[in-house]
Amino acid sequence: MNKNNNTLTTCAYIGTGSGCTAQSLPGSSYCQEHYALVYRVGSGRQRRKDTRQADRVRLVETLFQEAVELLILEGFDVYGDSELAPTVEVQEFDDR
Repeated sequence: MNKNNNTLTTCAYIGTGSGCTAQSLPGSSYCQEHYALVYRVGSGRQRRKDTRQADRVRLVETLFQEAVELLILEGFDVYGDSELAPTVEVQEFDDR
């Protein structure tokens, strides 16, 4: 750490073993090797719990969409469009 401006001068990558002691890139906390690793798309740790939860949400969404399609095919007004349209009621008067 630089004493003048409290910035890291060595790589902050910890990884699975001992930390990296290489010089960090300007404006970054990581060296060139670890910068590419840390900011690479998809390099983050994925937990099985999160993956299972996402799979369940996708399943529920798929089942919901299938149910909506079936209701539409049966003629059910799923989105309530008929309730939103103004209805005109004709009143008949007796002129007797």
